[in-house]
Amino acid sequence: MTARLVVLVSGSGTNLQALLDATADPAYGASVVAVGADRDGIEGLARAERAGVPTFVVALGDCADRAEFNDRTLAAVAAHDPDLVVLAGYMKILAPHVVEAFPMVNTHPALLPSFAGAHGVGEALAYGVKVSGVTVHFVDAGVDTGPIIAQEAVTVRDDDDEATLHERIKTVERRLLVDTVGRLARGGRPKIEGRKVVLP
Repeated sequence: MTARLVVLVSGSGTNLQALLDATADPAYGASVVAVGADRDGIEGLARAERAGVPTFVVALGDCADRAEFNDRTLAAVAAHDPDLVVLAGYMKILAPHVVEAFPMVNTHPALLPSFAGAHGVGEALAYGVKVSGVTVHFVDAGVDTGPIIAQEAVTVRDDDDEATLHERIKTVERRLLVDTVGRLARGGRPKIEGRKVVLP
């Protein structure tokens, strides 16, 4: 059985494109059934449309308050009956009842639990770390606090600035996300003991 993915994006959608490319192979075990965004007119939605994947937009500015935004986002995702929701550069924090409705994974451009939040690359560089990297984790009600599924290190070079480091991190991020989502899709439910995640 092919796992159904709903992917949420906020920007250019390079992680989404990596998933779309991977799911073109039936052996991958998953298909992207819908792409949602928190704003219109972004390249991530255009990528989905070019691939013939249905899209939806739920913008906070179009909602009376954050509660309505969360409820409308949940309804839009649920309409596509996903097995897994992937946050691929999606920059909104979702309410607990949304993140608990489906298995949901996110990527973060640092080695969690260090440098959580929206500025992980810059904060890691400013701290002077010699190694940063990528984390793929389950989403919970916190900010980048869910159980870690996979991580990969990226060496920080002496001449790195935020842009060069982030570009190398994104290259690893796309590959690690595709690999992790594929393993989840093909292997079934992982074993989670406390914070430890073991993939089948």
